[in-house]
Amino acid sequence: MSRSITNSRPVTEDRGAKRPPRFNRLDEDHIKAIETICRRHPILLNRMEVHLPGHRAKEIFNREKLLVWPKFDRRPACYLFFIDGYAPCLWDPNRQEGLTFRWLLPPGFGQKGATVCLANLLKGESTLQIEDLLIYEGQDLWSRQPFSSRWSTLKTLWNRLPAEQPLLAVKPRIVEPISLEDWETQYDASLSWTIQPESPGQRFYWWDSITPVAPSQFRAPALKRDAEVHVQICALAKPYTKIGLPDAYSLEASDGAHIGIASISTMSLSQQMRSECGPTGLRVEVIWNDDFKKYQISKILDQIIPLSAASFFRRA
Repeated sequence: MSRSITNSRPVTEDRGAKRPPRFNRLDEDHIKAIETICRRHPILLNRMEVHLPGHRAKEIFNREKLLVWPKFDRRPACYLFFIDGYAPCLWDPNRQEGLTFRWLLPPGFGQKGATVCLANLLKGESTLQIEDLLIYEGQDLWSRQPFSSRWSTLKTLWNRLPAEQPLLAVKPRIVEPISLEDWETQYDASLSWTIQPESPGQRFYWWDSITPVAPSQFRAPALKRDAEVHVQICALAKPYTKIGLPDAYSLEASDGAHIGIASISTMSLSQQMRSECGPTGLRVEVIWNDDFKKYQISKILDQIIPLSAASFFRRA
């Protein structure tokens, strides 16, 4: 009889705005259930993939129908357990630890027996890649069926699972095998590769220790410099008549401090200043001219704009 899921699941009681965790560690009951499945199917106690020996590579490539795909890393694949009464979990047989997923399953799923897949978790991309089907509803497929049959059953299993998984913290997917004919165009010597024969009970991995890897060259990071921020400086310009020259204006800061004598940058601005600037002065925007070591008036501002403090100015 099926029992409800009571272990290894997130606590979802109302506790305010606290969100449930993305993953949960396995409790003791869950681990004991996994150990029971492994004793019932001793194949799960063995290493599923072995390094392809160089002296047998040619023989295996000539004899077997092979498929390949890149490995996530050099760690062995993990087991994805679907056990009735427990949350789906990923179990690392080397570390003897695992974590559960908030995976929605169809009604009655798992009541005929446990299902175990080979899978890898790529945490950086939050991706769970399913690569093979070892046990299906309590039946050993790994030792008895060729890979093509297991693959067909895996796709049937995949179609049974609901596509919408709003609570699942990772994106599950089925691996996309590559044929030997296409391997050459997609081969990367820097990657480790899974080599999957058609025969039951076999799986190899390959580290390329022959192809020379181009040494990586250090490239100093290019510093991205932000564009210079333009700060508008507003001064009060008053006609300056002591030197007897046209277009001479005395600049004052907000506190009345004298900044210097400014020049005019264009003829049209000169005419506008002569017609509008009275004894009380005009509020203008000024820009420092490094060639002449003095400020230039660039435009007349709205007279409600506040004047800049004296600390904003250079002394002419």
